[in-house]
Amino acid sequence: MKIHGKSATGYWLTLAGWYGLTIGMATLAPIPWLLVAGGVCIVFPLVVGLLYGQIGRKVQYKPGPDSPAIVIMATVFAVVGTLLRGSSIVGWAGPVLGFATFIGMYLCLRRYGHFHVSGHEVSPDQQRENAR
Repeated sequence: MKIHGKSATGYWLTLAGWYGLTIGMATLAPIPWLLVAGGVCIVFPLVVGLLYGQIGRKVQYKPGPDSPAIVIMATVFAVVGTLLRGSSIVGWAGPVLGFATFIGMYLCLRRYGHFHVSGHEVSPDQQRENAR
């Protein structure tokens, strides 16, 4: 679904890519940089959400998905990253985990994520299709 050059696919790719990069970096980074990565991990999704029109009063017009898959996936990747920190394999396992996080989160967001489309940004044909 294309909306003024901004699509749900682009949104999911951006968020998943950022989360994968953050997990990969946080697995490898020493403590001061880990705090910086954690702070950026919070700010970046907010900025991306604003750019894609996903943050606002009217955005959450439907309840969230029944499946907790997104939260479970994010938690699993974060726990694995935490367990890898300081191990002898972290040099190659951190980037692999970051890439696996990107792929896993993208697929999970494509399946379970919500993308708000405001009424004035959608053509009448898309409005009829969304109503079905």
